[in-house]
Amino acid sequence: MAHNQERRRGKRSYILMGVALIALLAGGGIVINQFANQSLKPLVFLEEPVHLKMDQSYDHFEGWGTSLAWWANDLGGWKDQAKVNEVMDLVFDPEKGLGLNIVRYNIGGEENPEMKALRPGGDVPGFQPEPGEWDWNADAGQRAVLQGSMERGVNIAEAFSNSPPYWMTISGSVTGAVDGSNNLREDQYDAFADYLTEVVKHYRDEWGITFRTLNPLNEPSSDWWKKGNMQEGSHFTNEKQAEIIKKVAASLKSKGLDGTVISAADDNSIDETVFNFSLYDQDTLDVIQQINTHSYNGSKMEELRTLAEQQGKKLWMSEYGTGGSEPHGHEDMTSVQELAERIMFDLKIMQPSAWVYWQAVEDEGANNNWGFIHANFNGEEQYEMTKQYYGMAQFTKYIRPGATIIPTDDGRTLVAYDADKQRLVLVIRNELSAGTKAFELSGFEYGKSTSAQVYQTSPERDMEKLEDIPLYANGVEVPTADNSVTTVVMEGVTLQVN
Repeated sequence: MAHNQERRRGKRSYILMGVALIALLAGGGIVINQFANQSLKPLVFLEEPVHLKMDQSYDHFEGWGTSLAWWANDLGGWKDQAKVNEVMDLVFDPEKGLGLNIVRYNIGGEENPEMKALRPGGDVPGFQPEPGEWDWNADAGQRAVLQGSMERGVNIAEAFSNSPPYWMTISGSVTGAVDGSNNLREDQYDAFADYLTEVVKHYRDEWGITFRTLNPLNEPSSDWWKKGNMQEGSHFTNEKQAEIIKKVAASLKSKGLDGTVISAADDNSIDETVFNFSLYDQDTLDVIQQINTHSYNGSKMEELRTLAEQQGKKLWMSEYGTGGSEPHGHEDMTSVQELAERIMFDLKIMQPSAWVYWQAVEDEGANNNWGFIHANFNGEEQYEMTKQYYGMAQFTKYIRPGATIIPTDDGRTLVAYDADKQRLVLVIRNELSAGTKAFELSGFEYGKSTSAQVYQTSPERDMEKLEDIPLYANGVEVPTADNSVTTVVMEGVTLQVN
């Protein structure tokens, strides 16, 4: 329950106290400091500026993340440790790279040795290759990346499963049932729950890593998990989802794993998540502490946000990825714009506590190269960065865990304010021709600052630092290039309320 209390904590941050006061202006007695920024001249808005929707802001954002499936399985086994460290820095180090602070560790099922269909990196080793036999030396590659990520600042880890071990399944394969239906044998629900929680226990006791959440499911409502596909997957009907969720929760409790709670259900669609939670019985709802959803599809973001709030549960956007990313230097910005649009849409409407990308690193030989970094999983140990990497950096470098997310009245902008760092950040996506975007910021005081830093990703630029732009007493005017994502960073900023 500690996580629910954290998400719903009554003591709001300084910024949100200020937000509430601003919202009460019309009620009388409260006046914004009209002399703030008096050393700066006001900006004359030639067109209607972007306004911050302060009354819709929220302060429970805890960071950015990535799944470790399946790239960590491969990268962690590279012999060239210098290159491993380079990639790890690019993904997790807040100074040298993206600064992702959340990881989702994949508890592998391990495929039937007679099956050879899994994609590169996808045959994640399991810790129980057959009934009664445990192999704690398994999955050394993914474990090395998990440990290395924590050395670089990762502070939240979740464990999840794509499939039970092959010998627990009906089809004899971790790739799914023959017809895409339930694939966990009826007599193996207790065994599967024990398997997952024993891995969580071993990580805590032997390697000092406590998974904050454990999710036994991955896109369970989907019917495309059929025997012979290229990755682990397992369908569960709503009734069977509830059964395994309750058994895993009971197993965690019986083993004294109080530091780990249940998350669910990681459906592919936001609408599927809403639907499944409408069907779960109360006992199932009671043991789920965190709602996980993927945002590949679906439109019921407000419904899901309301559902999480009403049930007092943390909400994560636990997986999204966009294909079509091209190697570094390519002028195609399509996937960058898709990524930026999704982030803005999710954070402004669904308002999750975390936003987690699928694979930060992708096999360069895959048909759909979704990663921020492309690496060779079959041959020479090499990698290259993509445009998507810089598109993600436009958000993660300066919108850090603990920041207050502030929606705006413009669909192509997002604002975040960090009261501790006294940093105000604006992100603007522009798929159109070059222009300017003005922001009305009269409620903020810039201290001694007279200018803001500007970073931009476009066909010609990779999060390149541009010339600083001037600050005005009542806002800022930002130049935007053709087909670009622009981030404006203002330091030493406070919200002024008298």
